[in-house]
Amino acid sequence: MGGVGSGNWYRSARKTTLDQVNRIDIRYMKKQNILKPGSNGNFNWARNGKPNGSIKYRCHDYFLQLNFSYRQLGHEWQTVEQRISFDRTPCHYGGERLWFLCPNCNKRVGILCCDDSKFLCRHCHRLPYASQHQQRLTRLISQKHKLGEHIFASYAHGDGLGKKKGMHWRTFSRLHARYQTIEQDWQQHMTAYLDLL
Repeated sequence: MGGVGSGNWYRSARKTTLDQVNRIDIRYMKKQNILKPGSNGNFNWARNGKPNGSIKYRCHDYFLQLNFSYRQLGHEWQTVEQRISFDRTPCHYGGERLWFLCPNCNKRVGILCCDDSKFLCRHCHRLPYASQHQQRLTRLISQKHKLGEHIFASYAHGDGLGKKKGMHWRTFSRLHARYQTIEQDWQQHMTAYLDLL
């Protein structure tokens, strides 16, 4: 049985996104009817059809107990026991909604993820969504094209030639420097995004 630190769980220099880590979702647990005190079992994950981690859980009245093994690259396996507290909020039409309390920041969340040896909220792990990289790239390319069409006499497919007629050289120099900054920022984000694929 692979632990949380097995397989693709080795840390790397790449920026990990939320889509690349194992998560526990309290809404899924509620649907599966496994939040009753005393219920226990295993959470199992798979990536590309292959097992990618398994942990034991046991539900109590006020917390969820997790037990799993974790290993960093080049280190021995460690046994991890983590207790995650529940919080409850009333629903408008009766009943209550159950939440996890992040063990680090105590924030009320529905999903906890594990990027190392602990399940925490995505903010504490500083995990962006993969779509955030895509959105940033889209914004940058849009800014670049808009500025390029504004300052160059001829602009197509990200390449510009000459200063637009009627534009002062001082203005062109300032806006061209901005254009180059956007281009560099786009290249850096594109490299980071490709590293994630």
